Amino acid sequence: DLSFQDYTGHDVTAANFYAVLLGDKTAVTGGSGKVIASKANDHIFVYYSDHGGPGVLGMPNKPYLYAADFIETLKKKHATGTYKEMVIYVEACESGSIFEGIMPKDLNIYVTTASNAQESSYGTYCPGMNPSPPSEYITCLGDLYSVAWMEDCETHNLKKETVKQQYQTVKMRTSNYNTYSEGSHVMEYGNNSIKSEKLYLYQGFDPATVNLPRNELPVKSPVGVVNQRDADLLFLWHMVLVYHVLLIFGYLNRL
Repeated sequence: DLSFQDYTGHDVTAANFYAVLLGDKTAVTGGSGKVIASKANDHIFVYYSDHGGPGVLGMPNKPYLYAADFIETLKKKHATGTYKEMVIYVEACESGSIFEGIMPKDLNIYVTTASNAQESSYGTYCPGMNPSPPSEYITCLGDLYSVAWMEDCETHNLKKETVKQQYQTVKMRTSNYNTYSEGSHVMEYGNNSIKSEKLYLYQGFDPATVNLPRNELPVKSPVGVVNQRDADLLFLWHMVLVYHVLLIFGYLNRL
């Protein structure tokens, strides 16, 4: 199985991402050399998180990942006949622009994105907001879309929950409970028939969740979030606040 340790630093590139997805060991540069060596009956789950813009997803190393290249790679993967169905989650600003109008419906791939083609996604668990991170942290600890699907997985039996049920929960939370004043539109693309599948086929199964119920939509009030493009500014603002507190504390100690 691939892990976060297989490709790090300078080895995290769009070319390696495509090669790993296609199962092409000869095209990989650096890293462990591992690829997705899937077979015809396998289910694949891809989670991609980075910055984004119209038609582009960020990468730690340039060149970035572009919509046309990504879609072409998915078409090639489908042509190899080395998977049964695939689910892709993408966390990025304007992430809907990667698939809108160009994602085929006949690849046996279902995609959801954190935002539509024209809006930012949002950070959450930010300092000074509710819910807030522990006091020693002065940065946002998660993305609203990503936190939504991960926390949903942790609290439900994925052998009972369907892809559709998770989509509905994530859509609700990422819209900040239908307010959209501080939240984004979760979008879906590709083959919608996959939504009836059970989630464990893609995201695995934790035996500790065997007695947990299938998903039920939560009834909660909106949470504190920040536009992703302002998240860095929020961090710097809190750095300034901490600096001022330290200055005052040092001054008082000298009195």
